[in-house]
Amino acid sequence: MIATVVSVSEEFTSKGAPYKKVMVVDGQGKETTKNVFSGLEEKWPLLEEGKTLDFKMEKKGQFWNVIDIIPAGEQLKPPQQPQVLQEHKKVVADAKPSEDPPRDSAPIAPQEQGMWFKEIGELYRAGLIKKDSPEGLALIAIYFARMKKVMGIETEKR
Repeated sequence: MIATVVSVSEEFTSKGAPYKKVMVVDGQGKETTKNVFSGLEEKWPLLEEGKTLDFKMEKKGQFWNVIDIIPAGEQLKPPQQPQVLQEHKKVVADAKPSEDPPRDSAPIAPQEQGMWFKEIGELYRAGLIKKDSPEGLALIAIYFARMKKVMGIETEKR
């Protein structure tokens, strides 16, 4: 894994053995931490901020261990923010919000109204409409008002 060193700190294991905790950034800008233990103590001088190194890794059990550190031939640069040209800034600054697209003024077909009414009723009976939200209360009110209008009967709200 080729990565650029961001920071290095000296830490100690629970048994008191020193190791280096190295924060690195790979070519895609992903930050990760690597622990370089005393078995690679001769490589510790390579661990300098801003230096690009190739960390050779090996999986032992459930952990990935650094088994070697090699100086990378080419420096990787951390990802940079995209540059915004002055002309683009002007276009964005001069932009006006667009008007809402015209709504379809055609009425909803009775079959579709019935389908939505039935769907709201099923959701209500299944307990999936939350009674403590404004949207849920609105749907329940619409359902009972429609029930009263269509059926001509007063319903009891639970």
